[in-house]
Formats: sequence, C-alpha cells, structure tokens
Amino acid sequence: MGESLFFELTNATGLPEELITKELDRLLASSGVTRHELTLDNLRTILANYIQDVLIENISEKDEGQMATE
Repeated sequence: MGESLFFELTNATGLPEELITKELDRLLASSGVTRHELTLDNLRTILANYIQDVLIENISEKDEGQMATE
C-alpha cells in the first residue's frame, strides 16, 4: 500500500509534484517511515503532527510580530 498511497496523495494535492514529493519525503524521513511502510494510519499521524507544527510556528511568529510593535 505504501508506494501507491504516497503517489495517490501527491497527485491528490494538486500541488507541483516535485514540491510535494520533496516535502512528504522529508516528513516521512523525520518520522522514521519509508514510502514502502506508509499506511493510512501513520500518514494521519504524520500529517496531524505536521499541521500542529505549522500552527505552533505560525502562532510563535504572530506573537513575535506583536512584541516588535509594542
């Protein structure tokens, strides 16, 4: 399932294939998962963590911007 799930996801995003492939490979590597090992369950976990990291980073940048204007 891994490789086919990987390619199904990259195609479904509608984003440039090179960009999404590179980012998804980075996320998989940081999670210790290979394309071959990718399952729907670990994909959900990886993407949930990614979204959480992006939100935390965004909040931190917003807070830093507010402190700079005070």
